[in-house]
Amino acid sequence: MNLETTFDLVRFKSDPLYKQGDREINRQFEKAFALWWTATLRNAKGVRLKRLKCGLTYASMYFLRFTWFAAFGSLKGLVPEYEVKDYKDGFRYIDFVFFTNAHRVAIEVDGRTSHRLNATPVEYEDELMRQNHLVIDGWSVIRLAFLSIRDKPRQCQQVLQQMLGKLNAEVGERLELTITERVILDYASRSSEPLEPYELRGVLGLHRNTISKYIASLVEKGLIVPASMDHKRRYRYLISARK
Repeated sequence: MNLETTFDLVRFKSDPLYKQGDREINRQFEKAFALWWTATLRNAKGVRLKRLKCGLTYASMYFLRFTWFAAFGSLKGLVPEYEVKDYKDGFRYIDFVFFTNAHRVAIEVDGRTSHRLNATPVEYEDELMRQNHLVIDGWSVIRLAFLSIRDKPRQCQQVLQQMLGKLNAEVGERLELTITERVILDYASRSSEPLEPYELRGVLGLHRNTISKYIASLVEKGLIVPASMDHKRRYRYLISARK
């Protein structure tokens, strides 16, 4: 399959790999994507709108469903095909960006047939310089290969969760988090699965009711969000993708 072929939601839903995903999460994703995509097109204009109307690459759609949505349960605040002025006074487009507080996160999704992997020496040099200037301009840059998104989805989710967990921790300094809240936030950002409060009993040595109070405080501050319930109807939590 040509991963650079553009996809809309209807076409992506018919993809065999997509069909292997959890049906309920697929349903939630489809609803979230439809609202997000409508808002994205409404707020775009010019060349960016023209690019968006062509659709997104398969690698980008796969990133949305199996990396970002799987990690955060939402697409809110994620901006595709973001236009930036480059160091040559031209315009470039970042696959996805996310703004959180005073931070700007650029996410590049490299498909298997991406032009980046078949670049000439001059194009490769230009690509590196482009990324350097993003960093100089204050961007945090994350690059993910399609094969990693497909074969190591949890690892890719963790990279993003750790990045936003770090940025949220900086927010926490302004929110005056307690030491215990900082430990919980750090643990959640590094966990291989959504945070289950009972896990913290061994980490913190605290009673479950005390842990619940800290969890509730972090939810109230917008740093973590309820993700799902287990078979005992206990909530699990994810790092919040704050906007």
